[in-house]
Amino acid sequence: MTANKPISITQICTFYGKGGGLERVVLDLVSGLRSDYTVDVLCSKHGCKTTEEIIDGNKIRSVGGCVSIAGRPLALNFPAELAKTSSDILHYHLPFPLAAASHLLVKPKAKAVATWHHDLVRYPWFNTLWKPYQQAFLEQLDAIMVSSPALIDSTPALSKIRDKCHVVPFGVHLSRFQTIDHKAVSAITNRYPGPIVLFVGRLVYYKGCDILIRAMQGISASLIVVGEGPLRHEFEELSRELGLQNRVFFIGNIPDDELTAYYQASDIFVLPSTLATECFGIVQMEAMAASTPVINTALATGVPWVSKHGESGLTVPPGDVSALTQALNQLVSDPALRKTFGQRAQIRVKQDFSIENFITATTDIYKGIL
Repeated sequence: MTANKPISITQICTFYGKGGGLERVVLDLVSGLRSDYTVDVLCSKHGCKTTEEIIDGNKIRSVGGCVSIAGRPLALNFPAELAKTSSDILHYHLPFPLAAASHLLVKPKAKAVATWHHDLVRYPWFNTLWKPYQQAFLEQLDAIMVSSPALIDSTPALSKIRDKCHVVPFGVHLSRFQTIDHKAVSAITNRYPGPIVLFVGRLVYYKGCDILIRAMQGISASLIVVGEGPLRHEFEELSRELGLQNRVFFIGNIPDDELTAYYQASDIFVLPSTLATECFGIVQMEAMAASTPVINTALATGVPWVSKHGESGLTVPPGDVSALTQALNQLVSDPALRKTFGQRAQIRVKQDFSIENFITATTDIYKGIL
């Protein structure tokens, strides 16, 4: 690195491109940093072949894994590819055990930071085996970014090294929500009997979509489920068993520009996640940007910190169908309260969760360690 050469940063993540919240954060970083930094990406992918391509001016190296473990490619060449990296800063996105193990093996000379997105909770046996190596990796980092203060206290691995941890909340592109496509919004409100309850997310075990479907039994409203995942068929069958097929609608994945209208057309957004794998909930932040009140769950993570109980919505115990039903009914029956929560939600996002704030806070960390 010289005075005339921009700082180079490698974003290191399990997958790159469309996906969940973690992938969205990496995309936002790559896009937001490219004007002032040289940015590339090192990730893994399914399939044996390792590829290199240029996407929007950024080099993306995808290390192939012929086999997968728990849905993650076992890319055996990852250490070798990491060793080739000559960036000034390596930015890991966790959890990514393969990358962390590669770092311990290769011992790169570059400065290293990580964003702790969430812990591994699904396979306790692996977590027990991995724990000492994970701690060794974290201790070698120059800085660790977390999306909310709660993560430091609720995560033993982070609380041990809290002096390295910095709170850097994720951000939303507020420009998406500055205008309203009234025609698109009207098409949605005319299609579904109101009020409209919205869920956006992958249909996987920890998102709690089944809890929300069960809660809809006692609600005079429609539920729109946006997203795909391995449990879609199971959730569709559940809605049929409960006689909700005329009030619960699964519409799959839709582009962001279309999704914006769904946020704006909805009366209530629900993030019913049941496990600490959900650490922030970018989708609830997007709903808040659209002035939509949020019902979330009282996880020991940043979820209830993003949308606060009694301020921008309501918070209920995770996995509690009865409590969720009560919260939904409270908002369904009180349009004035929905409006108040929605207005406060938008104000909070503008003040604390803009994409500009996120990029600036991240670059401040970079500059600090250099």
